[in-house]
Amino acid sequence: MIEIIEFSISFVRLTLFALPLLVVFVLGSCAFAFAETTYEITIPSGASDPNAPFFWSEKSTGVTTGEITIYPGDSVVWSNADSALHTITSVSRSGEIDGIFDSGVFTVGKSYTRQFNELGDFYYFCILHEWMNGVVHVVQNPGSVQSISRIASGFSDDGLGFEVKYLLDTSLSNTVHVDPDGSSLIFAITGDTENEQITMILPPKLIENPNTVWVDGKMVDIEIEDTATGSKLTIPIKPHSKEIKVMGSYVIPEFGYLTMAVLGIGIFSTMFFTRSKLSILR
Repeated sequence: MIEIIEFSISFVRLTLFALPLLVVFVLGSCAFAFAETTYEITIPSGASDPNAPFFWSEKSTGVTTGEITIYPGDSVVWSNADSALHTITSVSRSGEIDGIFDSGVFTVGKSYTRQFNELGDFYYFCILHEWMNGVVHVVQNPGSVQSISRIASGFSDDGLGFEVKYLLDTSLSNTVHVDPDGSSLIFAITGDTENEQITMILPPKLIENPNTVWVDGKMVDIEIEDTATGSKLTIPIKPHSKEIKVMGSYVIPEFGYLTMAVLGIGIFSTMFFTRSKLSILR
């Protein structure tokens, strides 16, 4: 009886020890599973006709060009909703069959799935209908949305500073060089990036009209979009880049005006008191 009780206690202890490990393992497995995405491109009815309005339809976006951008580990499913036979056959950029992947012929209601693990552009077409072509762009995962807070906290009225959100596979330094005189902000990339671009949202109270960007001392062409929270900048970078300098019309424009006002009041006060003392001395 005592042995049974001791065995039960040992079993309970083992269960309590193993259960958290099992939960971590299951959750970890789920996280990795959800990290990979499957996209579906439908071959619509009538696609075998060269005069059809379109030959592909990406399910989540409705894009009909047969062109899709994904990340390593993602999969694409091509589903045949046409009455004709089709193939998904890999070709080079010049259109020659390169043998990287080939679905073979599949009929209505059937599909072909291909997982892409390598970076690059993968062109394809239907070998039975050569006008049906597309491309899968496999790009580096841009990382996660991050933020830097309390930028220029000494310049803001509330002392809390400003927040900049960005999308990158590594981090930016929390220390941002703010140069009101040079109308610029300088960001430092702390880790080793493999990305070819960074996206940033800059609040207008921090920098007005950001329009020029240097990456590691070289000017680059940027895309600018106005959003409700600020200017969204898409900045091309090279892997292993280290510094990003953004220039605008003003940096901390309100602070500039406040400084001028305070400076003006200070000068006026100094002149007033100086004259008052001179009058007393006379």
